[in-house]
Amino acid sequence: MPILRDFERRLGGLVEGLFSKAFRSGVQPVEIAKLIMREMEAGRSVGVSEVWAPNHFELSLSPEDATRYEQAEDAIASELRRVVRESAAEHGWGLVGPPEVSFLVDEKLKRGDLTCVAALVEGEDGAGPGGGHASVVVREDGVAERMIALSSESVTIGRLADCDVVLKDKGASRKHAQLKRRDGTWTLTDLGSTNGTRLNGQTVQSRELADGDTITIGTTVIEFRRD
Repeated sequence: MPILRDFERRLGGLVEGLFSKAFRSGVQPVEIAKLIMREMEAGRSVGVSEVWAPNHFELSLSPEDATRYEQAEDAIASELRRVVRESAAEHGWGLVGPPEVSFLVDEKLKRGDLTCVAALVEGEDGAGPGGGHASVVVREDGVAERMIALSSESVTIGRLADCDVVLKDKGASRKHAQLKRRDGTWTLTDLGSTNGTRLNGQTVQSRELADGDTITIGTTVIEFRRD
């Protein structure tokens, strides 16, 4: 499945070198992603005009597996949240709030055992559908760094002075790309730029964003962050 392949590829880059040591045995990250996708399907709630999928997941691991996951827990949780969003989008399911993934330790579990409790949890403080505060960190010339809050529903990136995020990069088009928020989800779209827009190293036309994603325009690197 493309979602699982992309998950393994992205996670392999984030925790490169850790898999060869910590993840030789016991619960594998892709097993968790598969379980979450199964729980989303099993826990669907059919409404009048939309199907809602669970967005809150509590994963229980054995003490031994939990220790192995400590070093990469944040990175894995971030990628699992992306799996939830991508799986929901692929099936046309709605989410009542932002995806949440947490790891718990269950002393009764043995190495390799894994349990998951899935639930529909509404977003709070504007973080659910229609909300979702975010920002970007812009690094130009590999040195300069500035953080910009994404305070509107649509944000343009490019060399024009009237862009929301103005770049000096010669590799950027006048209006290069757009970040757009809908139902709490941010999407990156290339606006027909000359040199293209890359997301996590791959050229894309339009793609949903997850916390920590890296957008490359010319030589400028833009990190997307969910607040």
